[in-house]
Amino acid sequence: METMTCGCGEDRIPGILARGVVALTLAGPALAALAACVLVVVLWAVTRWRDGARAEREESFFDGFGRWEEEGAAEVEPPPVRGGGS
Repeated sequence: METMTCGCGEDRIPGILARGVVALTLAGPALAALAACVLVVVLWAVTRWRDGARAEREESFFDGFGRWEEEGAAEVEPPPVRGGGS
């Protein structure tokens, strides 16, 4: 039995489809990783912008250590002693 082809490249279609599937398979994770990086950079920039625009300053854990000595013992209570035990 003879195969009838029109001579327009029908026999190359399976190879083209296979290469397209491989290209999509490789491009999908690469595009997802790129989109994740862009999203992280945008969220970092928005967070940094919001923190800079905030009027009040957050108090750090270490902010109160020098205050007791500067203002005097009568005005400010000394920090509690930790782990004193009995």
